[in-house]
Amino acid sequence: MTDFLCRQFDAFFMKPLGLDKHPELIKDYFGNYEKLIYLAQTNDPELDKVAEKAARMLGLVYERRATGYGDLTAGMAQAAAHA
Repeated sequence: MTDFLCRQFDAFFMKPLGLDKHPELIKDYFGNYEKLIYLAQTNDPELDKVAEKAARMLGLVYERRATGYGDLTAGMAQAAAHA
């Protein structure tokens, strides 16, 4: 799970999979999963809450990994310097 999916969780996940109306499908979709890993690009407690809630709802172990944006910031700065 990423920051983007946390922000769009209902629109891209719950509703399209029908989990908002049929939570009994959770085991069908995620029965073979063990862990939800949140790849946190930012340090936003609200997004952490969304990811933790999703893990609980899916019956999965929650793990948060701070990833940041990797080389994106440096790459954009370099591109701007050469523009």
